[in-house]
Parts: sequence; C-alpha cells; structure tokens
Amino acid sequence: MTQSNREEPFRVTNASERAAVRQPVIALMTDFGLRDGFVGIMKGVIAGIVPHAQLIDISHDIAPQNVAAGAWLLSTAYRYFPAGSIFLCVVDPGVGSQRRAIALEAGDWFFVGPDNGLFSYVLAEQPVRQAVALENPAYRLPVVSTTFHGRDIFAPAAAHLARGVPLADFGTILEPHALQRLALNLPRREGGRIEASVIYIDHFGNLVTSIPLTLVPDLFTAPRVRLLVPQHNLTIERRQPFFAGEAGEDEPFVYSDSAGYVGIAIRNGNAAARLGMSVGEAVTLVIEES
Repeated sequence: MTQSNREEPFRVTNASERAAVRQPVIALMTDFGLRDGFVGIMKGVIAGIVPHAQLIDISHDIAPQNVAAGAWLLSTAYRYFPAGSIFLCVVDPGVGSQRRAIALEAGDWFFVGPDNGLFSYVLAEQPVRQAVALENPAYRLPVVSTTFHGRDIFAPAAAHLARGVPLADFGTILEPHALQRLALNLPRREGGRIEASVIYIDHFGNLVTSIPLTLVPDLFTAPRVRLLVPQHNLTIERRQPFFAGEAGEDEPFVYSDSAGYVGIAIRNGNAAARLGMSVGEAVTLVIEES
C-alpha cells in the first residue's frame, strides 16, 4: 500500500505530549461481534482509566479467529487516523496460550494486541520505533482470565498508553524482527501477468484481491485486461472504475477498490455468492498492451 497524498498530520512525539492531548483516540477492531457484551465491557474498562478518550470502532465483524482478514482490514484503516492514535486490536485464537501480548509504536501510531501476525501489514509498511511485551501487572486488571485478554490486558494497556504511560513501562523491550508476521505473499508483476489471490470479502460481497493498484497503473488504459479464476474456469474482462457502469446486474467486472487494490464486483449484487468464490482463491491478472 502506498503512502497517501494527504498532508502529514501533527505527530505526538512522546508520552508527556500524548498525555496533554485533550481527547486521545483509541480505535477498536475485533472479531467479537456486537451480540455479546465483549466490546462494551472493553470500552467500560477504558472509560474507568481514561474517561476523556475518544473511542472509535473500526469493525467488530472480522470473521472469528481470522487473523489474516483482521491484519488486512487494519492496514486499510490506520493511515486515516490522526498521529498518536492507539489501535486496540483483538483477533486472538491463541488467547490464554504462550503467544505474547504486545504494544508497539510504528510510524505515527500505537498498536496493542496479540503477537500473532495481526500487525503484519503495519510492520511491513512502517518503521517500528519501539515494541514491548505487556507484562507489568500495574497496567492489567487485578484478575486476568485465560479467555478474555481484550478486557484484562489489552484494554487497560491501551487506556494507560492514552494516559501517557511510556511504552517501556509496560514490560520487556522486544526486537522488531522477533514480532510474529503472516506470510503476506505480496504479488509481483512479471511482464503483463500477476499471480495473486482473494484476500478479503466486504459486507457487499465484493472480492478484494491482493493486487495493489500501484502494480497496475494501466488497469484501465491497457487495450485488454483479463482476470482469470482457474478454480471456477472463469474469465472476467469487463473493467469499471466504479459500480454504476454499463455492466449488467449479473456480469462480474474488475474495479478499483477504495483501499487501493484490484477488486471484483457485480453491480447491485453479491459477487462472492454469485461466483461461489472465497478468501484464499487464486486469481491471475493478465494485462495485454497490444
């Protein structure tokens, strides 16, 4: 993902300056859903520690235990938040196991959550200024369960960060290379051919591929483009820069997703359901220049 063209935001450079921010931002992203009380309880913990924090929900509808989907969604969101924002992210199938609880400062932002690859895109895109293991009991709840670290470890840590506690106070300093990363398998363009995969399906059923638009600046100018889906013996040749184009309501087309990736959509329809496609499926983009 490329840097955005927006103005560089004001950056809070240290803990004392962060504490002086009138309303620190804590952004939450989980796979908890909203049926149960988990998200509200985490917000209650935060409010008890830093009541003036501004809490923003990115999403709580990550597919359960889908760390890869959470990592990608976080990568599409964090750049749009002001410098100094704290991202409290919990997609944690290893809760209660030996996986580490961590906090880190990367680029202009702070991230709190499990060390299971959830921050993989952030680590690939931003310089890590400092990372720590969340070990200090002073910044946890008095009783820590084995199944709800979002409440007992991560929410208190995010709140104390927003209060101005320095990262180093939370626990052991970690080397950035020791943090867990997913195998992102970012595609490369070989001539006019790109091998990739579906990495996300949004609420509307649009399929987002792993092909960044920066890799195909000629997506809409090349004489011909074909997106091949071998598992379904499918070839998609129509291209539209937006949804309200000329494609019929049952015709799939390639479009430019707002997150900066090549996507597949059906106008007024659910492309994933109609095409029978899912996350992880291989796709090939073929660009023909003549």
